[in-house]
Amino acid sequence: MNSTAAKVGAYVVGLAVAFAAAFGIGSAVGPVGPTAGQTESPAPASDAGHDGMDMNGGTGS
Repeated sequence: MNSTAAKVGAYVVGLAVAFAAAFGIGSAVGPVGPTAGQTESPAPASDAGHDGMDMNGGTGS
């Protein structure tokens, strides 16, 4: 296998097989962790918890 095209082709095929295997295993296992049982909606972006600071670092008062 001295051809560069053959080496690149073999790499691409191997990469596709690895991603297909990871996708198959991930589909079989399903979601894991806090997202699996999440029932609440995420907090709105306005409640990010920056204690009233504006973009310049001031307190906004």
